[in-house]
Amino acid sequence: MNCQQAQWPGYFPRLVRGARLAMAVLLSVSLPALTLAARPAQEQIAKQFEKTFTISAGQAVKIEHKYGEVRLHGEAGHDVRISATIHAQAGSREEAETFAGKIQIQAEQTGEGVQIRTIYPNEARSWINLHKNPSYSVDYDIAVPGDAMIFVKNDFGSVTTRGIHGWAEIQNSQGSVNVQDSGAAKLSNSFGNVDQSNAGGNVVINNGNGQVTSSNVKGTLSVNNRFGKVSASGIQQSVTISSSNGAVDVADAGDTTINNSFGATAARNVRGNAIINNSNGAIDVSDISGNATLSSSFSGITFAKVGGSVFCTGSNGHIRGNTVGGSVIVKTSFGEVALENVNGEADVNDSNGRISAREIRGYAKLNSSFGAIEASGLHKGVRATTGNDRIALSDIGGDTYAKTSFGAVDIRRVSGNVTIENSNGAINAAAIKGDASAKTSFGAATLDDVGGQISVDNSNGAVVVSVSRGSAACKNISAKTSFSSIQVHIPENVGYNLTGRTSFGRITSDLPVTTTGEFGGDAMNGKIGNGGCALSLTNSNGSIQILKSAK
Repeated sequence: MNCQQAQWPGYFPRLVRGARLAMAVLLSVSLPALTLAARPAQEQIAKQFEKTFTISAGQAVKIEHKYGEVRLHGEAGHDVRISATIHAQAGSREEAETFAGKIQIQAEQTGEGVQIRTIYPNEARSWINLHKNPSYSVDYDIAVPGDAMIFVKNDFGSVTTRGIHGWAEIQNSQGSVNVQDSGAAKLSNSFGNVDQSNAGGNVVINNGNGQVTSSNVKGTLSVNNRFGKVSASGIQQSVTISSSNGAVDVADAGDTTINNSFGATAARNVRGNAIINNSNGAIDVSDISGNATLSSSFSGITFAKVGGSVFCTGSNGHIRGNTVGGSVIVKTSFGEVALENVNGEADVNDSNGRISAREIRGYAKLNSSFGAIEASGLHKGVRATTGNDRIALSDIGGDTYAKTSFGAVDIRRVSGNVTIENSNGAINAAAIKGDASAKTSFGAATLDDVGGQISVDNSNGAVVVSVSRGSAACKNISAKTSFSSIQVHIPENVGYNLTGRTSFGRITSDLPVTTTGEFGGDAMNGKIGNGGCALSLTNSNGSIQILKSAK
């Protein structure tokens, strides 16, 4: 091949530019002649090297190389066919040919298999010869038996393998790594992408600066990457990924463990458990057959269609979950929490954010310091507490406890008992089948359509209570307030033992009262009907009214 016909590999100009930058910074380090850019007037030559060996089953092919591509492909038979192209350029054709002649390819057969090594002339590494300005590279194309083991160490060039099903161990420094249709493999790279597909065994990938893509692995997959996106799909067994600065995406895998620092993290179609820790990026998981353990510091967390339970920890971002077969435990500091369709219990602790929950089939514990709580369809009951916001609960299948300091409480349609504590806000509860107890300081308290006992303690607000309209038996009623009125609605066919007292107000009754003790405008003791349950009404500065329930 003459100098006009010689072609340089496409990666070479980029390699030269990168090396020139390194040379400008590290002037005290001796660099190979490859690091100098070629002058337009330089002469280029290419020389070929060919050699063939025959190896036995189970033997290996080992390659130690730098400055060039390494391509390996599996073929039938037992031959190792080495084809190498030596590239050289210098100020003259004679210098280029002389330099190329000094580049050695050492290929030999040992008891372990075949070893291939590229040896460049020492003068290329000497400062005193830099004025000669030679540039060089060697590209390999090697056919090996399809069941051979391969060991490759390369610097400054890509490595590509295809159709080799024995053990593969590849260590590369500056260039891409592409492995297809392999067996078990261990792949390492420093600067460049790693692309692996169709592996018959376990795969381990370590990369420093580049994208990692892995697909269709019959064994386990382990990936460690510093700067670059990691994508994994079609992994039959477990996946473990550690990433520092890049997005992570896993689809169709076994048990999955992901640790990430800066970048969004997603996992879907996981046949097992998912454990994901992310410091500064969103987490999004779906279709997890087992449990999901999720943690993020400065971004949101979203999960859906988790067959097991979810354990979720967040600091500064929303948490949203939908369709969980087990329980959900959430702990976060700043951000909204929204849960829907949870088959087990829901336990939420949020320091500064709104909580919403729908269709929780287990018991629900919802706690926030600064945020509203809204929940419905709580099949086994609920304990809802917040420090400084409102609470709204509805359609509850068990006992209900609600507590807040500054905010209204609204509770409707409860199959069990209800207990409400409020310091500075109104209380409204309706359609309660069990007992109802309410306490507040500055706000009205209304309990409507209560089937069980009623107890209201209010300091500075009106009290309105009513017994269930279809109730045939009496239940104890106690109501207390100051600086407002009390209204009690009871059926006319139910008896009570009445004790009523107020100051600076009057007591009136729509139902006949048979007095048995003190009777006056501000006091009334006696029986309604034949008597029965206690009806105790106490007010300090307001009226008391006993009214007939509407039919």
